[in-house]
Amino acid sequence: MIRYEVVESQMWVGPNNSTASIYGAVPYMNEAEKALWSIKTVGWTIRDNKTNTIGIGRKPWKTKQEVEDYINNVLTKKK
Repeated sequence: MIRYEVVESQMWVGPNNSTASIYGAVPYMNEAEKALWSIKTVGWTIRDNKTNTIGIGRKPWKTKQEVEDYINNVLTKKK
């Protein structure tokens, strides 16, 4: 199994470009507010298949290639 995968980073995006994580509670309180929010892809991040986590505590990368370079040059580099 491949340990690290490149995946799309998704966020709730709402009024005035406010954002919220898709991994917590929904950012709206009722059906009227729900119509103002949508899930959008905001870049690229890492899924660690060993720990079953997504993201590494930083803003998403703009391109898939940047994430692949990070995985190859930082996470999987031999020490």
